[in-house]
Amino acid sequence: MTSITTTCREISELLPTAQAACRLLFQECFKAGIKNVFITETYRSQERQKYLYAQGRNRPGQIVTWTLDSNHKSRLAWGIAVGPENN
Repeated sequence: MTSITTTCREISELLPTAQAACRLLFQECFKAGIKNVFITETYRSQERQKYLYAQGRNRPGQIVTWTLDSNHKSRLAWGIAVGPENN
């Protein structure tokens, strides 16, 4: 079991349909020239969701989620970001 402070970024932790959609999204990003896209988080346990929800409310930090019921815990959601361009 992973810690509630550990971020999961593994596509393999998503359901098969979500894995396929995630891979397709990355393929389309690459085709469009967006090569610096990356996964910020895939699966998230309910315990981790509660931990993140408490941030900025019951413990220090900025608020990073608005819900206690995220699709990340059902393995159907993933977060992405675009990093700085590599020159």
